[in-house]
Amino acid sequence: MRHIGILGGTFDPIHKGHLWIASQAKEEYGLTEIWLMPAGNPYFKEGDPVTPAPLRFQMTALAAGERPGFFASDYEIRKEGRTYTAETLQGLCREYPEDRFYFIIGEDALLQLRHWYHPEILFRYGVILCAKRPEGPDEEERGQALLEEIRALKRDFSHSGCDIRLIHCREMDLSSTEIRERVREGKSIEGLVPASVEAFIREQGLYRSGANS
Repeated sequence: MRHIGILGGTFDPIHKGHLWIASQAKEEYGLTEIWLMPAGNPYFKEGDPVTPAPLRFQMTALAAGERPGFFASDYEIRKEGRTYTAETLQGLCREYPEDRFYFIIGEDALLQLRHWYHPEILFRYGVILCAKRPEGPDEEERGQALLEEIRALKRDFSHSGCDIRLIHCREMDLSSTEIRERVREGKSIEGLVPASVEAFIREQGLYRSGANS
């Protein structure tokens, strides 16, 4: 049995914060592989400009290629219409019944998880691994709220076998929005994304003022 960590996202672009969380999850929970999975048509991004999926997948594949046990998955970008995590995990479990899947998210996402599309399906087919947000003045209050929500989710979705575990590391204070803005303003993104991704962004002219997103 493989223990496969799934890190999904728009990945526009993928950055070192994504890779940091995935690496920590892989190490702490002994995951066999990490699948980096760009969203195809994410419902939460409707109305917002998003770089075409093939380009986002190419950046993801470049990033995955630099780390042992990391792979880029085009599972969601091959799907037509909206993409939902619950349906993705359900489909993966049917396609790979011998494997176990772990879905990697951040603290903010976990606090909204009960409002996602069919969370009971998500809990039935995957273990949730959650990383905390970066340190801040409200850290104690946020930490308490996170633990309370985890307890509530385990109670409310006990019928679905809800299994939520913490990744004992923090998210990096870094966002794809920040990176796009830096490129648009002509600032360096060195050290924020893998070197291969930085080169790809430059070669493709992504995120520059007037460029297509």
